[in-house]
Amino acid sequence: MNREVVEKIKRLRIAKGLNHADMADKLHITRSAYQRLEVGETYSWAKYLDELMTILETTPNDFFSDIGKKTINQTNNSGSIGYVEILHQENKEVTQKLIETQQSEIKFLRELLANTKDK
Repeated sequence: MNREVVEKIKRLRIAKGLNHADMADKLHITRSAYQRLEVGETYSWAKYLDELMTILETTPNDFFSDIGKKTINQTNNSGSIGYVEILHQENKEVTQKLIETQQSEIKFLRELLANTKDK
């Protein structure tokens, strides 16, 4: 799964017209640290998940919507081919970060709602 995540980070970075130095600057890390992140040498992208989502202008739900899905060709008895998506979550760290992000967003929205009611 790490490979899928870093490949998607790279695709989105390129689509935004950003280079390694740009990303490193925005994440406040060295260029070499960012390069190691993007080639999958580390799982440090999870540490920077919030910042990456902001830089890449996406949400965790959208970003991970196709991560961990594999398409398998399956032939049934009649010889026709069907496509089956297998969902899996191998990385507990990612799951925990997504939960923390969601809880943070809920807290922010509750505070925003409370402030709106007070006015």
